[in-house]
Amino acid sequence: MNRTFIKGFLAGNALLIAGLAATAIGIKAKVINPIKKKEEQIEMGRKRAARKRIAP
Repeated sequence: MNRTFIKGFLAGNALLIAGLAATAIGIKAKVINPIKKKEEQIEMGRKRAARKRIAP
């Protein structure tokens, strides 16, 4: 009984950690990366505008 409990406990914890990791990766891919990409695009636009102001 004791071994079965320990195996189940460890398996449950491993699955929980894997699920949390998958959720974190999914949130990063769907939310955080697009925000960073949009910020990079805005910064590139600012650089282009600055070059156009300086250029004759």
